[in-house]
Amino acid sequence: MNLAPNFIARRLSDVLAASLALLALAAAPAHAATVAGSKVGTALVSANDVQSVIDYLATKGDKMESGKNDAGNPVLTESNNYYTVLFYCEDDHSKCDAIEFRACYSDYSEADLEKVNAVSRDYFFGKSYLDADGNACIELPIATGVKGIGYEALDLSYEAFLGFTDTAEDYFGPSSS
Repeated sequence: MNLAPNFIARRLSDVLAASLALLALAAAPAHAATVAGSKVGTALVSANDVQSVIDYLATKGDKMESGKNDAGNPVLTESNNYYTVLFYCEDDHSKCDAIEFRACYSDYSEADLEKVNAVSRDYFFGKSYLDADGNACIELPIATGVKGIGYEALDLSYEAFLGFTDTAEDYFGPSSS
């Protein structure tokens, strides 16, 4: 008895089932958009569209100021200098496909390489380092692709970033402010 045809048939069946599931997932947002009609429910955030990032952050109560970095890519700064959002783009400042939340703290004098390395080692969601001025920094990159990601997907990263910034003292030591 040759089992190869049965094995192949099962594998093809698995591939077909997975393909149908992916198609259903891909179709679901489009269907939800026509049913819900809500901008927030269907809005996408894309590094390729700075305004979409500003709009998303406005739903969180954050006011952003636009600028550019030394390379000419967009940068958003939260109006109280709480954090910045950097944009990763191709060399000609087009086709931006990722953003990065970044916060650096000058008031954690006990932050040292051991502490910032522990954050990078122990936490999946971001990286930590001491900048050239000795400030403890945390970064969280988010791939949006050129077309964008939904608010719910970005919420997960945004909340993780805020969770870290709200408890930075636990990682870097007591704040001097």
